[in-house]
Amino acid sequence: MQLNANCLKVIALGAVSTFPLILDASEETRFALKQSHYNESDGRVAVHYTLLDIQQDFGTDYTANVSFSFDTVSGGTPIWVDTVSGASGKALADGKIAVWFGVDESTGEVTAAGGNASRNAFRYQNTQIDDERRAVSVNLVKRTPDRDEITTGFSYSAESDFVSKEGSLSYLYNLDPSRNRSITVGASYQRNDANHLLFNQWKDFNIVNAQIGYSHVIDKNTVGQINYFRTRQSGELSNPYQTIIRFIPTDGLYWRAVEKRPDEKNASGISTSLVSKLFGNTALHGEYRYYTDDWGMHSNTYTMTAHVTADENWTISPMLRYYTQGRVDFYKAHDSGEVFDELEYGSADERLGAWHGTTYGLGLERKLGEGFKLNLHAASQRQSNGLQMTWTALGIDYGF
Repeated sequence: MQLNANCLKVIALGAVSTFPLILDASEETRFALKQSHYNESDGRVAVHYTLLDIQQDFGTDYTANVSFSFDTVSGGTPIWVDTVSGASGKALADGKIAVWFGVDESTGEVTAAGGNASRNAFRYQNTQIDDERRAVSVNLVKRTPDRDEITTGFSYSAESDFVSKEGSLSYLYNLDPSRNRSITVGASYQRNDANHLLFNQWKDFNIVNAQIGYSHVIDKNTVGQINYFRTRQSGELSNPYQTIIRFIPTDGLYWRAVEKRPDEKNASGISTSLVSKLFGNTALHGEYRYYTDDWGMHSNTYTMTAHVTADENWTISPMLRYYTQGRVDFYKAHDSGEVFDELEYGSADERLGAWHGTTYGLGLERKLGEGFKLNLHAASQRQSNGLQMTWTALGIDYGF
């Protein structure tokens, strides 16, 4: 089962947003081990995620970072299934799903069955998923004599039915000798291969990202940043596990079919952040992100995080995030009573629908002495579509 990218993104955002990760520049070696758990309501996806991160400085000009991760996914994801046979079936060339095949004795032609005169022959329910994912990423930062930074990266991840490879390059250019103002430009290319089981075929899609950002140290207590990004996806962008209901007027039947999304998506947006030290022991991080694409999707994300140093050993980090999005043009909710015609793009994946959600999080960091830090994070999100999710993370850092 291809791991839900949104699940992994939520885990990462939840951990980072409650984690005051500002590394001590004097550290030459750092090890970090983290264990995360993510769960959705209604018996849906559960993810157990383990990360080992290693960072090494080579003098003052180079920093290398290597991370290894392993996660397991289980639970269920909601799709349309056939209520009569219960069989998964096989997708025909036009995407319709046949539950069995036969041979016309008079003509010898192979016939397929799967359509039904009633929409009630299909139901929307969870289908069981179980998979494992292994990933590795490598990044190298090189600093020039003017202390500009060139960062190159590579990542690889694999599941039983999904393989991803990504390369990236970015350049940070300081606009003044004091390094109070800088511009960063970066780009990445990702190649993905997914096994579409109903078609019994591997299909690929590619993602190209480009971003430019500006950072400004406003004063000794405040730092601001703004970024503009563009993303282009191309290839087979349909989810290999999602299904829809089509009505075929030529035979007057409802058919369960593989969802069909456009084979290209162009997106863009902006993100801004402001970090300000309000008091001697409190720093406030505010973030905003706007996203839009040519599928009709648009979203807004607002995040506020505080990092409060309770004493020399404890840091507390509460977080609040609000997210809202509109639906894509070809989405129809499974419970709306609507069906798709024979040719139109279509998806019933509720992640493409209109919804909003609020996330509450809390992070705790404890210095243990001798370079050790212990981190604990917990967060919960409630969405307007009824889905709820929680995640926790426990990590230990060691630097010397």
